[in-house]
Amino acid sequence: MKHWLVTFAATVSCAFAQAAPEWAKDLTPATPGSFPLLTPTSLDFQITWKGMLNSGKLKMDFAPPDAKKPGMYVVRSSATSMGAAAALFPYQHAFWAEVNPKSLQPALFQATETDKAETSTTTVQFSDKQVTSHEVKKQLKTGIVSTKDRTFTFTPAYDIFSAMLQVRSQKLDAGDKICIVIQPFDQPYLLRVQSFGSEQHNGQKAIRLSLSMSKIHRRKMTLEPYKKLTGPATLWLSDDADRVPIEFRASVFIGEVRATLINRQKL
Repeated sequence: MKHWLVTFAATVSCAFAQAAPEWAKDLTPATPGSFPLLTPTSLDFQITWKGMLNSGKLKMDFAPPDAKKPGMYVVRSSATSMGAAAALFPYQHAFWAEVNPKSLQPALFQATETDKAETSTTTVQFSDKQVTSHEVKKQLKTGIVSTKDRTFTFTPAYDIFSAMLQVRSQKLDAGDKICIVIQPFDQPYLLRVQSFGSEQHNGQKAIRLSLSMSKIHRRKMTLEPYKKLTGPATLWLSDDADRVPIEFRASVFIGEVRATLINRQKL
């Protein structure tokens, strides 16, 4: 009898541990929408911080011909702060992502970021069972190196670029809502997107999206506030055959940040 009770208790505990979290019922199916994948394209953005132009620049390359990975759709980006923003918040990044072009599921995301205190390199690997991250930080003044490894046992999850590709693949009619799990670096989030449909923005036809995020506690699987984002962000996609970002606005803890498309080029 004693052994039977132990087995029963262990089984029940395991069942509760594996139960899907309450927010999982809101998740959008992982199947990509019908909108075709973006052909090789390079995008240049101007970053504005607190109304100051030329606070930074961002470059994003989708499927660049010089960065092929067999069987994968590659996205890369680079960014740097400039001017007064660089004096207060010096920052540079180089991101690389590998995405399955059929399922739009991510396989690998690598990021190197440098600010005034440290350089951080994060490698995130995605499988059909879990997400693992390996972070290496080097302090610029002391040279001290620290590492951190984390595992998030929930799928599907997206990196920032595969999430973008998944969202743009959907219909995005006014009122449409999309809910997915993302892990940009070592922390998972629940991303909620709502479409307001087509409108004119910056002189062109665009699709306006509202984005909000909550942190996911990786052990309890509960939602927590994401305090760095002080309200929903807004993203406009070009309402054309490309559906590329043309402007992004977010109110964050250091003030309003905007990224505005200034150049689009087919590769």
